[in-house]
Amino acid sequence: MGNQGNILIIDDESTHLLLLQTILQDEGYHTEIADHPQKGLKLLKENNYQVLILDIMMPGMDGFEVLEKIRKDKKLKKLHVIIISAKTDSWSIKNAMNRGAFDYLTKPINIQDVKNKVKSAMVENVLGDDE
Repeated sequence: MGNQGNILIIDDESTHLLLLQTILQDEGYHTEIADHPQKGLKLLKENNYQVLILDIMMPGMDGFEVLEKIRKDKKLKKLHVIIISAKTDSWSIKNAMNRGAFDYLTKPINIQDVKNKVKSAMVENVLGDDE
């Protein structure tokens, strides 16, 4: 029953982490959270995730840098990254997409949007495995 799939959420705000985790677990996904980019990158290397939900504005390393590291890693190349950010300007959105993000959601988050985007990222991931 439910959706299968592992999701990692990287966001320095615990309220966002818990909200997203709750939404996605209710949908049947297995989710893990990291409140710091470095911690998130470590988890990405150790585990297998289909989708990463990534915040842009974080201390130490922003989401753009995390995205860049992911795209340079052969193992993580196929990971679908959904950016969730309070930055709504077109430059940030374009920048994220240019760096290989699968999708971009703005905060405050719309729960239905999150569910839909994650679902399409999961479907895309499953279909993309045949290549």
